[in-house]
Amino acid sequence: MTKTMKAWKHDEYGGVDTLKLVTDAAVPEITDDQVLVRVVAAALNPVDFKRRLGYFKATDSPLPIIPGYDVAGVVVKIGSQVKGLKEGDEVYGDVNEKALEGPKQFGTLAEYIAVEERLLALKPKNLDFVQAAALPLAIETAYEGLERAGFCEATSSTGKLELLKSLGVDLAIDYTKENFEELPDKYDVVYDAVGQVEKAVKVVNGSGCVVSITAAIPSQVLKLKITMKAWKYDEYGSVDVMKFVTDVAVPEINDDQVLVKVVAAALNPIDFKRRHGFLKASDSPFPIVPGFDIAGVVVKVGSQVKGLKEGDEVYGDVNATGASGPKQFGTLAEYTAVEERLLALKPKNLDFVQAAALPLAIETAYEGLERAGFCEGKSILVLNGAGGVGSFVIQLAKHVYGASKVAATSSTGKIELLKSLGVDVAIDYTKDNFEDLPDKYDVVYDAIADSVQPPHISFFLTSDGSILTKLSPYLESGKVKPLLDPKTPFPFDKVIEAYTYLESHRATGK
Repeated sequence: MTKTMKAWKHDEYGGVDTLKLVTDAAVPEITDDQVLVRVVAAALNPVDFKRRLGYFKATDSPLPIIPGYDVAGVVVKIGSQVKGLKEGDEVYGDVNEKALEGPKQFGTLAEYIAVEERLLALKPKNLDFVQAAALPLAIETAYEGLERAGFCEATSSTGKLELLKSLGVDLAIDYTKENFEELPDKYDVVYDAVGQVEKAVKVVNGSGCVVSITAAIPSQVLKLKITMKAWKYDEYGSVDVMKFVTDVAVPEINDDQVLVKVVAAALNPIDFKRRHGFLKASDSPFPIVPGFDIAGVVVKVGSQVKGLKEGDEVYGDVNATGASGPKQFGTLAEYTAVEERLLALKPKNLDFVQAAALPLAIETAYEGLERAGFCEGKSILVLNGAGGVGSFVIQLAKHVYGASKVAATSSTGKIELLKSLGVDVAIDYTKDNFEDLPDKYDVVYDAIADSVQPPHISFFLTSDGSILTKLSPYLESGKVKPLLDPKTPFPFDKVIEAYTYLESHRATGK
């Protein structure tokens, strides 16, 4: 059998011009529960172009992507655990079990496709392959909605009223002439196939319901997805108070907020200090979903949001003033609501994990330098230069402000790291007492002190997405880089391990 095939693919998100016809795509290997189907016909759905435009990038497969959901074709190879199909069977189906959560990297716009047996059915004998390919996603969506609810009526434009009647509707409504929510009749079920949930609820019986299609766009999906996975705690204490739950309400957004699908979140010392109760005098009420730093994708925007749109990749610190009234529902969840002003577009050269490591630490570094009046030609000593904040102070002082000399302290094992960050003088605090050294500095940035005395400057960060935007050129050029600990990233189900490691004070960077 041939090892390569023709296929359509795209290597980036964007318009239709991102699609390319290739002749050397690898014929996919099958797993034990899959069959290899020779594609005879494939159908397109709105979810295909919305996926190509990047609406689902937060949960999408990695690029390059061969698109396509619906298929009709012939089985040419079967896995060892396949029982109900055999070579030569004519089949059809939607090859993605969940349309929006991890759709296949290699879809149906190809000569061959690997598909799980459970997603396929034998093609009806009275249908040709083109007719069969037109069915799966659409008819399964219609059926699942009716199963979840119960029953429905239809509307149409004037030119399609006869079509509705031919399909068997009892009442055909011309939406160009009549507003369906103002009609006197009420219904047990309203099936919303266009995304007008707010109107649909007006024509439902008191005990009825509205069904909205999950394959529409992310904001429509969230009208059905009302709960999410998250980490929370109901009392202050050790890491043992953290609980993983699956029934936290997806947050509602205010007019100035966006809803972000969280792809990566980062922990900071303030996270465990908050959990221990250090901020209880100004903290939000329990239960608390912790987390400050985020990188993700915008899935819904408030009415006053002007600079962001659905599908934008963003990052930021979600708390404007972290030490005073931090949000009750933070970033250790599937979704979080964030004010637009706290976010910035993710630098294109950084992945989500790298971006999530930036906000609180780099904004703290920047604000401290600004408060100290640091500028070109001045010298600086950074205490704990290998930490999250300290590593950014070094890089900003060197590459953004133009420092004349940068010195920093760390333990013996991290001296080479300091040098790689650009310090001129690396001080091993286990061997040298920095205050006994002969050199004096214009600014000493203490990134480890819990309290300071005059004439020191002490401050709590006020987060601002405009700082991230201002620093974006330095991040995209690679002059300033996030410093990630070798043990990162931690999976979402290992948050307790991440906290434990952070609290050991052995972490390097973020």
